[in-house]
Amino acid sequence: METKKKRFTIEQKVDIVKEAEQNGFTESAHKHGISARAIYRWKDKLVGGGTKALKYGSKIDPELKELRIENERLKKLVAKQALYIEFKEELLKKVNQRQAKNNK
Repeated sequence: METKKKRFTIEQKVDIVKEAEQNGFTESAHKHGISARAIYRWKDKLVGGGTKALKYGSKIDPELKELRIENERLKKLVAKQALYIEFKEELLKKVNQRQAKNNK
């Protein structure tokens, strides 16, 4: 028995990914007769390159992917530094309050 490969439009793929995020990848895959891995690939392409990346046969531009990874790394670094600065400011406030109490 020959099985025919299903083709989905970009809109259908986006809808299936959204459905899978809400209801679970395995359940959605079973419902649509595809593998959960296919939905995960679609999700990765959607996140990495938008709806254009879901076009059949398209690949995510390696340079774009690298830039996105670098951007995420830099965002984490900035968040870490902001947290560090906030922590230092709180400590300084506490030290200043203690010094003010001791000087009275």
